[in-house]
Amino acid sequence: MDSQHVDTGLAAGIRRAPRGAGSEWLDSLRRRRASAYHAGPRLDDALAACRRLAADRIPVAVGYSAAREQSARTAADVHLGAFEALAADGIDGYVSVKLSELAFDPALLGELDAAAARTQRRLHIDALAPETVDRTWQLLERMPRAGGLGMSFPGRWRRSADDASRAAELGCAVRIVKGQWAHGAGGDVDPSEGFLRIVDRLCGHGGGVAVGTHDVALLTESVRRLTTAGTPCEVELLYGLPFRAPAIAARRLGVAARLYVPYGDVGATYGITDLRRRPVTAWWLVQDLLLGKDKTWQSIRRSRANL
Repeated sequence: MDSQHVDTGLAAGIRRAPRGAGSEWLDSLRRRRASAYHAGPRLDDALAACRRLAADRIPVAVGYSAAREQSARTAADVHLGAFEALAADGIDGYVSVKLSELAFDPALLGELDAAAARTQRRLHIDALAPETVDRTWQLLERMPRAGGLGMSFPGRWRRSADDASRAAELGCAVRIVKGQWAHGAGGDVDPSEGFLRIVDRLCGHGGGVAVGTHDVALLTESVRRLTTAGTPCEVELLYGLPFRAPAIAARRLGVAARLYVPYGDVGATYGITDLRRRPVTAWWLVQDLLLGKDKTWQSIRRSRANL
């Protein structure tokens, strides 16, 4: 069934739901659906997911989210364990880190960079809120091996095209996403238009580009532009979201599709605002709650069989 053509009463109810007490049930739904969009709370959970994906020759990225009370040292140790485990299992994967969870500590970041070099696995810096960008650059540009890193840039921020060019000059791999947080103060553009603006800046970049979207039309146009320019690229999809159509599109375009596997204290992929504004999101929510986590694996395996 095509979710884009489902007339669901849940979607309409979500749009009408008042803020405050009337939205408490949405908070409950968000908590329930979050488990379908991450591998579990522990590194072992993420590794189990990665092994299952590796059995179907699907490359991965693993991204940890620390609990608020967790120390930067403890969060760093989880990432160090991820590097060692991916290497020990021979899994085609890299490690994504949120610098805020390391308290922007250069010594801890240096430890992760050393682990990346030792295990020959990439260390990737996830995009955070806009106010963290300049602080991130200040930290990265003091690193001796910045060119071995990966960085993510949101299409919805006007500044991202320039930031992506800056990363390319350092030799970084780049992941392009639409973006979760608004920039504000006139710093926002249409996410899809901004996405393609970054793509155009990176055409010809030899460090590698990941097209991070499930939007098949945007994915197709982005990969077309990159491959026409001879740019090494792949598609990166989020574990748990609809997988089949973008994976098939990637295969037809002749590029690999990688899955980003979140784990730890991970919130819902979509917030309450998304549920109110997007009926399709509400329909995915219904499927998640009815079918549970196994839906993810069934979808991935069916998609793989059709590639």
